[in-house]
Amino acid sequence: MKNWQTLEDLYKLHYEEIYRYLLRRVRKKEVAQDLAQDTFLKAFNGLSSFKGKSSVKTWLYTIAHHTFINWYRRETKYNYNDIDQSVSMEQSLYKSPEAVFDGKVRKELVMATIGELKEDFQHVLVLREFQELSYEEIAEVLDWKLAKVKTNLHRAKLDLRKRLLRREGNIDEMLSD
Repeated sequence: MKNWQTLEDLYKLHYEEIYRYLLRRVRKKEVAQDLAQDTFLKAFNGLSSFKGKSSVKTWLYTIAHHTFINWYRRETKYNYNDIDQSVSMEQSLYKSPEAVFDGKVRKELVMATIGELKEDFQHVLVLREFQELSYEEIAEVLDWKLAKVKTNLHRAKLDLRKRLLRREGNIDEMLSD
């Protein structure tokens, strides 16, 4: 309870980060907002269960992760929407139109490929590479052993790299025909 005194402070400190995590998982702005709200409602209602064994941030990520899992299980299909349609994460520095296009194509390719990985790989990649959680925090959020986090992250990166290389090879073949 270092940086916050009230529930409102807690919400202001962590809402945007939790929302971005959920947006990366569901790729729908409205759904991510709803899940973030649900996450904070669960946190506020369960504040008495927080024992302080982990950071508040890790505790909130754990709630967000379980909220996402519950939502995912209820959904009959998983739609992939372009994250660029939901939020813009472009830098404000000038880039050539070609560089902007190449960057967007690459980002779309990576995000689509991550979506093809098995769920455990998706979870660990998003938490580590996009949300920048430590291995220990990821282990706590996913309720895994540290070794499992490291192993799954390594395997996820290898699988992602293999799939990206295969896709890029197919694209190169199509362009050369």
